[in-house]
Amino acid sequence: MVEVRQLRYFVAVAECEHFGRAAETLHIVQAAVSKQVARLERELGLTLFDRSHRRVRLTPDGQAFLAHARRALRGLDRAAAAAADLAAGNTGLLRIGSSIGLGPRVDAALAAVRSAYPGITLQVTTSASTTGHLAAVADYDLDAAFVAAPQATPGVQVHHLWDEPLLLAVPAARAGSAGDLATLAELPLARYARADSPGTDDLITAACRAAGFTPRKGPTLTRAQDLLTGPVSAGDCWAVLAADLLHHVPAAVALVPPVPPVLVPTALALPDPVRRAVVLNLLTVAQAGTV
Repeated sequence: MVEVRQLRYFVAVAECEHFGRAAETLHIVQAAVSKQVARLERELGLTLFDRSHRRVRLTPDGQAFLAHARRALRGLDRAAAAAADLAAGNTGLLRIGSSIGLGPRVDAALAAVRSAYPGITLQVTTSASTTGHLAAVADYDLDAAFVAAPQATPGVQVHHLWDEPLLLAVPAARAGSAGDLATLAELPLARYARADSPGTDDLITAACRAAGFTPRKGPTLTRAQDLLTGPVSAGDCWAVLAADLLHHVPAAVALVPPVPPVLVPTALALPDPVRRAVVLNLLTVAQAGTV
C-alpha cells in the first residue's frame, strides 16, 4: 500500500533532482529517502527515476505519476486543514436549541457567531420544552441550548447569561391593579405544561405564593397568541409570559409588569464534557453579549 510519506519523498526528489538535497529539505537521512522511493516503485511496479546520471531525472512514468502525487498531497493537506478548523471551532454544523420567548439577545448571539465564524452552519431548534432541550444536550443530540430556568441535569453544564423579566397578560379590565398579584388570586392561571419547564413553573408558583395565594389551574398554554385572543381576552384567565412572545396584543388584553418583578434565569446549556471547540466559541460570544 502506498504511504503518504512515500509520496512526499518522491515529490521532494522530483523537485530537487537529487536524493541528498531532497533528504535535507525533508530533514531526514538520505538512506531513508532512497529506501522509501524504491519501495514506492515496487508498490507501483514503475521506475520513477532515471538514476544513471549525477542528477536523478524523472522517467516518463515518473512525470505522469508526479501530477497524481501532487494532487493527492494537496487533497490530504486540505483535509488536514479542514480537520484543524473543525478542532479549533471555525467550521462545521452547530446544532442549537432555543426556548420560546427568550428574546432578541439569543438572536444577537447567533448573529455574532455567524459573523465571527462564517464557516459554521447554525441549525436552530426552538421549543417550549426546556426539559427536552436539556435531555438532547446530555445525549449530544444538541451541541448547546439556550434555556430558561434550567434544572440540574446529569451530563449537562449550565452557564448563566441573564435574567429575563416576565410580564402579566391579564384581561384589560384588571390592568390597573394586576401589578399586585394578589388581585388575580380568583382568576385561573394559564401556563405551559409543567413537565416542559418545571423551573419556570416553580418561579411563577413561588411569586404567587409570596403574594399570599396558590394559583388556580387554568388552560394549558400552547400558543401564546391563541391564548391572548381567546380566554385572556374573554376575561377567563391570565398568564405570565416573556415579553418577546407579546408582539400582537389584542385591545382586550393588558400587559402589566408584576411587582416585585418575576425574573427567569436564562442560561446556555452545554454537554459535560464539551467535545467540540465550536461550542465554547458560542459560549464566549453569548457571555460577551450579556455584558
